[in-house]
Amino acid sequence: FVQVKDTLQALQAFGRHWRRKHGFKVLGITGSNGKTSTKEFLYALLKDRFRTHASKGSYNNHWGVPLSILEAGPEITHLILEMGMNHIGEIFKLCQIAEPNIVGVTTVGRAHIGELGSQENVAKAKEEIYLACPSALHIFNGDNEWTMRMETRSHGPKIIFSAFNAEREVHFRAQRLNWEGLDIIGHIKGEKGHCWVHVLGRHNVVNLMAASAFALAAGMTPSEIWAKLPTINDTAWGRNQVLTLNNGAKILFDAYNANPDSVTALLKNLYEMEVPGRKFLVMGDMRELGSFTENAHEEAGEKAGAVGFEGIWYVGENGAAFQRGLNKVAKPNVFHHSPDVDESINSKFLGLLRDGDLVAVKASRGIALERVLKAWPLKTPLGPKP
Repeated sequence: FVQVKDTLQALQAFGRHWRRKHGFKVLGITGSNGKTSTKEFLYALLKDRFRTHASKGSYNNHWGVPLSILEAGPEITHLILEMGMNHIGEIFKLCQIAEPNIVGVTTVGRAHIGELGSQENVAKAKEEIYLACPSALHIFNGDNEWTMRMETRSHGPKIIFSAFNAEREVHFRAQRLNWEGLDIIGHIKGEKGHCWVHVLGRHNVVNLMAASAFALAAGMTPSEIWAKLPTINDTAWGRNQVLTLNNGAKILFDAYNANPDSVTALLKNLYEMEVPGRKFLVMGDMRELGSFTENAHEEAGEKAGAVGFEGIWYVGENGAAFQRGLNKVAKPNVFHHSPDVDESINSKFLGLLRDGDLVAVKASRGIALERVLKAWPLKTPLGPKP
């Protein structure tokens, strides 16, 4: 036992000491969306090439980052850290603790916009990962306007990835997608490749490119990365998990968290994806949006209307705004709104589903929509929450 004046400061100081003592190559990842998936994909790429440790779950804040550093044993050479924030200054502080060698922002979107007030402020908070580490190698998303503004202010070594600009160091595009994953084609630093990657959703092309750019910066060759990409499996709890009900219907459980951009990505994937049966949605509130809450939920409803859902069950306080947006485009045959998960979502909604149907489940963490699945007869288990 060590008595200290402030346990948090002591933990952070101990984490920084451990990082310096063992000289890990630290890879710091942040972003409004995709940082956890990028971290998991990067770990899959690096783990057989280097002695690698990655932060667990979403251990990405002022407690989680030093704890993740302290979990890395002295045998570790590469340490992957996810860095999150909900206010200005937090990323800078995390970088002072972890002192990363390679840093990158996956995307800048509208997550935490309620606390920060604008997307510009979200970008400022994310840019701290570059400003705090001017001598680190910087990874940039070449398809995001905010990250490319950051790139113009960065003067050190860098790698840029892009799905739209084939001149960038890492360039992927998905030729097709289905339940099995993504058919990826492109190049890594000029080395062309083509492979099937077992992750769901076109939005994951961004995360795969980001992970490949980090792997390249960490010392892997393009050919090594191409060889490892097909081994990636997107199995993180609550993130595009594909589950099966006893009656054969599929569930896309993507309710670890939600914000306007991740909801848009999900709805785009559902619009594009072909399924044998019908499409359903269980949707819950998006939190931490402040004054943007009503407009964001109306916008989500409008986009959901374009997908062509047979039925939608909305859980939470913002169902009226969501339904307003939905009614602008198309009314599903079934729409129900309840303030919280109740028995009817199990008895009535579950009774609508049959073999070949797809039901997507999406909401912010505070809604805990996994409660729905706990009452549904699953053929494939949900697994423990991280």
